[in-house]
Amino acid sequence: MDLTLSETKKRGEMELQHFSHHHPLLFIQHQSVTDEAAQCFGCEELIDGPSYGCNDCKYYLHKRCAELELTPHLNHPFHPQHLLTLLPKSPYKGRWRCDFCRRRPSSGFVYHCDPCKFDLHINCALLQSSIAPNFPTSLHQHPLFFIQDHNDEVNRDCSGCMKPLSGPIYYCLDCYLSDKRCFILHKQCAELPLEINHPYDRH
Repeated sequence: MDLTLSETKKRGEMELQHFSHHHPLLFIQHQSVTDEAAQCFGCEELIDGPSYGCNDCKYYLHKRCAELELTPHLNHPFHPQHLLTLLPKSPYKGRWRCDFCRRRPSSGFVYHCDPCKFDLHINCALLQSSIAPNFPTSLHQHPLFFIQDHNDEVNRDCSGCMKPLSGPIYYCLDCYLSDKRCFILHKQCAELPLEINHPYDRH
């Protein structure tokens, strides 16, 4: 993605030409353009702090969202079949569903595969993940993704201990996409030994 920063000479304001909006966005040190809290059109979270915005269109982005170095096309492990294309908003009418976290954003940046209708909202698309090596197929038949920090995007219970997920997790996307029961494990649950020696069992 090509971001260009320039100084507006007459006003001395920092200006950003962003792929998601047709007007230049001006830097706002403190978000106070309206009595109501403004929502970021990138991540859909409320803006509190520095931002870029177009006051005429009421279009605003967190500074951190506006300055993300987003690639126009993404080769993502959650969807290795095709490249995902970055869009400023969903191509669908109304609310849509992120294929990773199942949330239904109303707007926000999205990585989209048109042939498969596969979509990731920006927070999920940027999660650092890798395929977990050597996970026993006796425990689960599909490959699992290891995610070091899921930023609370996965709001479910561990399939092993049945407690809420926190910290690093192992995640089966195959089960998730096929609408089967999700298979997700805490890192510590996934890495428990398959066999142990117990003092009360001689076998």
